[in-house]
Amino acid sequence: MLKYEIISELGNQKTRKFGSTILIKELSSGKLFVKKSIDKRKTKKAIWDRLVQEGKFDFKHPGLPILYEFHETENLISVVRPYIEGVTLNEYFDQLKRRQKINFTKKLVEKLVPIFERLKAENIVHCDIKPSNILINKRNDDFDVFLIDFGLAVKRTKTDVRKTLFPLGYAAPELLLNQLDIVDSRSDLFSLGIMIWRLFTGELPLKHPNPSIYTNIQLTHPLPDHVSLPKGLLEILQKMTYKFQFKLPPNKISAAEVKSSLVIGMNQRYQSFSEVSTDLNQLQQKKSFYQRISFR
Repeated sequence: MLKYEIISELGNQKTRKFGSTILIKELSSGKLFVKKSIDKRKTKKAIWDRLVQEGKFDFKHPGLPILYEFHETENLISVVRPYIEGVTLNEYFDQLKRRQKINFTKKLVEKLVPIFERLKAENIVHCDIKPSNILINKRNDDFDVFLIDFGLAVKRTKTDVRKTLFPLGYAAPELLLNQLDIVDSRSDLFSLGIMIWRLFTGELPLKHPNPSIYTNIQLTHPLPDHVSLPKGLLEILQKMTYKFQFKLPPNKISAAEVKSSLVIGMNQRYQSFSEVSTDLNQLQQKKSFYQRISFR
């Protein structure tokens, strides 16, 4: 008996090359779901491992994904989750007026605090924080926030020996160097800082056309200033993304020294998302010309 009706395909061509993502409707309830599927015969194991990993996470918490169904056979893997209405963070942010952006950012981080606190309580690190993995659902003068795609997430209570290529540009140094045993919530906090920098500037920081040089810059250079950043925001973002300044390439020093150096950098960051939210809320909104004039 047919259980679902296919409504439409979701995602762009880049998403579809990893499998299919479709919007479906459950015939018995009329509820909408998103189904991700991968044919193992047509994809590399590293790709379908991500979908298997994603299928391990099921939350009963606002802003986090709920698992409805997970199926794995010899050739196919599928994950079904309730459909979340909304747009990606970058889509939403780009349509805001310039004067609205800093207040929205304050509210965004405020709403992310309980989400990341829940992940920390469950010893889960998302490891793939970027604008496309945060959905915004506007409702009247407020909005809801959802964190999605746990395909790269790490459960810290387990020994994780996988080697994964994390997204260059957003990933903290401990992720880039695949030191999964020291990855924690501060690694997600680092990526959040990079994400906010990109939202305001429209580009990723510290870019270089040579991948090797790009990686080395990501490992050692502090977050730069940018003309598009509101006053006071850079200081907060630099503390979120603090990293140890390696004098030598990590492959030229011992593994123990690499690990201890990375931890030193992590300890210099904010230690919680609530600390970030507190400092963001203390930033003053720049007044417009007309707001500065006192009419009598």
